[in-house]
Amino acid sequence: MSLGKKHVLGFSPNGGQLFASVDEHGILRIWDTETNTLKQEFTPNLQVSGPCTALTWVAVAGPRSKKSRKSLQAQDAVNEQLHIALGTLKGAVVIYSLAEGKIARSLSGDNHDGPVTSIVYDNASHLYTVGADCRALVWSLTEERCVAEWQVGPEKPQNIAYLHKSRTLAVGSRQLKVYDVKTKELVETFTGHSGEINGISSIACSDGSEFVLTIAKMERVICFWKIDKKGKNKASACTLLMEDLAYCLTSEVREDGQLRVASVTRNGIIHIYLLNVNCLSADKFVKPKVSLQIASDEAETVEPLLAVAAHFVTDSNRSHEVLFGYGSRQQLQFERFTPNYGEKLNVIVRADPKKLYAKKKGKEQLGFQAATKVQKPIVSQKNVEYNSALPISQKKVQNEVPMEARLQHLKIHGTKLSGGKLLTQSKTQLLMQALHSKDKAMIQAVLSTQDTETIQLTLDRLPLEYVSPLVNELSILLQGKHANVSSALRWLHVLASTHTSVLMSEDKEALREKLAVCLGVAEQRMHCLSEALQITGRVNLIISQMKRNADNHLNDSNALILEEDPDEPAESMEDALLTENNWSDLEDQQDGSIKSNSNDELVADDDLATDDVEANSDSDVSMEE
Repeated sequence: MSLGKKHVLGFSPNGGQLFASVDEHGILRIWDTETNTLKQEFTPNLQVSGPCTALTWVAVAGPRSKKSRKSLQAQDAVNEQLHIALGTLKGAVVIYSLAEGKIARSLSGDNHDGPVTSIVYDNASHLYTVGADCRALVWSLTEERCVAEWQVGPEKPQNIAYLHKSRTLAVGSRQLKVYDVKTKELVETFTGHSGEINGISSIACSDGSEFVLTIAKMERVICFWKIDKKGKNKASACTLLMEDLAYCLTSEVREDGQLRVASVTRNGIIHIYLLNVNCLSADKFVKPKVSLQIASDEAETVEPLLAVAAHFVTDSNRSHEVLFGYGSRQQLQFERFTPNYGEKLNVIVRADPKKLYAKKKGKEQLGFQAATKVQKPIVSQKNVEYNSALPISQKKVQNEVPMEARLQHLKIHGTKLSGGKLLTQSKTQLLMQALHSKDKAMIQAVLSTQDTETIQLTLDRLPLEYVSPLVNELSILLQGKHANVSSALRWLHVLASTHTSVLMSEDKEALREKLAVCLGVAEQRMHCLSEALQITGRVNLIISQMKRNADNHLNDSNALILEEDPDEPAESMEDALLTENNWSDLEDQQDGSIKSNSNDELVADDDLATDDVEANSDSDVSMEE
C-alpha cells in the first residue's frame, strides 16, 4: 500500500496474519491480527534514513548455516522469512527484519532525490520504487543495490502496481501510465481521474487478462483499467460508486471469475462489490453489494467506529470472510466477518478499542508486552541539526527540500566580466547558512562585503526570522576593529532602511535591548569626536605650513650661483662662500645695532671722517716733498 494522506499500511501475504502500518510520525507498528496484539514497534533513525513513507511485504531468504545438503533443503522453508521493505523520506530503501526487530540491511546505489512515494515487490527478488523526483528505480535484493532507473514524469507519481503476467509497471499520478519493465518504454496510458491517484490494486484473471483498480483524491469512484499494452488515453472498463472518498483499496479474483472489491472510505465504512470479470461494462456505474459499518456498544449514545483497513481472506475454509481493522493507529482491533449480502447495510456493534485499552492496567495487559522490539534512537542534543534558525520553543519550519538542492543554493554563481570580476549578486543563502550554523568565519566573510548594491540585494531577500540574529551579529562587529565597524555600519544602515517595519513591529523593550549595544558604541565614539577633530585640524595645519615653506624655498629667485675659478686659491673661495652665506646674518645684526645705538653710530662716523682727512693731508705732504 502506498502513501495516501499518511495511510501507509499493508497486510502480510500469509493470509493477513500480520498487519503493518506507519503513522503520521513515521513510526512502524506491526500487529498480530489473530490475537489483536502489538508485536513490534520501530522508530527509524530520523537523521540517517528519515521517517517511513512507503512499505511492502517481501519474503527474503535468511542466512544459511554450514550443514549438510539434506538439512539445507529441509530448512529452505524456514529460511524464507517475512521482511518489510521501507521507503524513507530521504529517498533510501531499507529492509526491516521481523525476526531481529531492526533494520537488517540498507540497499545501496542510486537513491531518490526526495521522498519515496510508493514501493512494490514482484515476488522475484526485485523491488520497484517511485519518488518525488519523478523517477522509477529497480532494486535487486540479492545484490542489495539499485540496478536500473528511468523517468516516469513530468507528473509526480503517487502509486505503483506490478503486473506479473505482462511484466509491466503501472504508475499512477493524474494519469495511469504502464511501462514495460524490460525495455523501460511507455506502452499504455489511461485518463479519467481529475485528481491524483492515492490508492491502487491489481488483479490477474485465469484467462490471462489483467486489470488495475485505482482511487483518486476528491473522487468517489473506483476505476477499472484493462492492461493490454496497446493504445493511449484509453477510458476505464468499469466504474464503481462510493459514498465518500476512499483511503484503502483491496481486491480478489477467484477461479470461477468472481471478483470481490473492498474499499475503506473516509467516514469509516467498508464497501464490498461483487462482479464478474467477463461481464464488466462501462455503460453504467456499479453500486456496492453490501456496506459494513462498525458502531460502539454504548447504551446512551451510539458512535461510529472508523475502519482503517480491509483484506479478503484467501483461506479455503474462510473464503467468504473479510478481515478488517478498526479504531485508531495506536489502538487497533481486528476481526474476521462474513457479510450478509441479503442486506445493503450490515451494522456491526463492537466495543470501542480506546475504552478496552483504558480498562486494562499495565502495559502487559495492554498488549504492549508482546512487542519483541521497541526501538527508539538515542540522539545527543549536540548532534541534532535543526532546519530552522528559530529557537526550539518557537514554531518549527517544515523543510522537505532535498539536501542536494540546498547545497546547490548555497553556491555563489556569477558570470565573469572581461576583467575577471564577478557580477554583483545576492548572498542571501550564504548569510542564512552562516546565521543558522553560527559559523564565525562564514559570518565574517559575508558581513565584510563593502558593496552597497550587494548588501541591498542580500537584505531584500532575507527572511524575516533572520533579522534579529543579524542585528546581534552586527552589534558584535561594532565592538571590534575599525574595518569591521565600517562594514557593520553599512549593513546596519541598509538593514534599518529595508526592514524598518519588522524592527518597529517588535516590543519596545525588546527593540531597545537589541539596539542597546549599537547605540552604546555610537555614543562612545561620538564622545571623543570633538577632541579627535581638534587634533586632526592642528596636524593638518602643521603639514600645510611645512609644504608651503618647502615650495617657497624651491621658488627663491635670489639664490646664489657660484662658478669655480681654477686660478683662484682655495682659501679665497672658501672665504667668499662664508661671506656670502653669512651675509644675511650680518645685515640683520647691523640693522639691529643701528636702531639700538644711533648715537654711537654718529660718533663712529665722525671718527671715520677725521681719519680720512688726516690721511689725505699726509698723502699731499708726501707728494709735495
